[in-house]
Amino acid sequence: MIDEAVKAGIVKLITSSVTLNEWEKSEKIHERFKLVEFSIGIHPWYVSESDRDIKLKLENASGKGAVAIGEIGLDRKIVSPSFDLQREIFELQLQYAVETGMPVIIHCRGAFNELIESINRIGVPRNGGTVHAYSGSPEITEILIKKGLSFSMGGTLTYRNSKKRSEVLKRIYPDFFLLETDSPDIPPLNTMKPNIPSNILLNLRAASGILTIPEEKIAETTTANAKKIFGLNG
Repeated sequence: MIDEAVKAGIVKLITSSVTLNEWEKSEKIHERFKLVEFSIGIHPWYVSESDRDIKLKLENASGKGAVAIGEIGLDRKIVSPSFDLQREIFELQLQYAVETGMPVIIHCRGAFNELIESINRIGVPRNGGTVHAYSGSPEITEILIKKGLSFSMGGTLTYRNSKKRSEVLKRIYPDFFLLETDSPDIPPLNTMKPNIPSNILLNLRAASGILTIPEEKIAETTTANAKKIFGLNG
């Protein structure tokens, strides 16, 4: 998979932890493949009552090379864990990111108004971050831009044309747009699971078609944005 990513021209990847158990695994992948950076955090699907000490856990782990806090976030489309617990653990992780200046990788489904409420209470890290697999409205997008966040899109760019998605993409490009794959999930149209990092070329092609901007230019811009937000070299 890494070899295919290199052949596709990828110079850096970020593997985002979603459970506490993945933090050490992500670190080991980074140690083995310098192409791969990693983030630490607990995804809203996997938070538990025992995670109320998450700031201490982040503090103990953050010196091991992580480039971001994530995936963290809010999800109204699930029944459990409860939304109140999701929000509590999300805000603790966001607060740690604000205190340390580490950028965030945010998951948000059906909870953009609540996300804005949390950001109004806690703030955004000085290095910002990205709302990944972004599906918010143009109005929500404007608010989040003003808060200091960027947005990443992946396989959904290849799906049937969406007027809202096109409008948002044209607003966030060039300054606030990053490409992603979200592998192994959300594969591009007409590809098989598991999704893989080299599929980013298909997402790039789709973005180029929507924006009517050459793929090479979008690749340069989104790479520069990612390097700036996450402090990447190479």
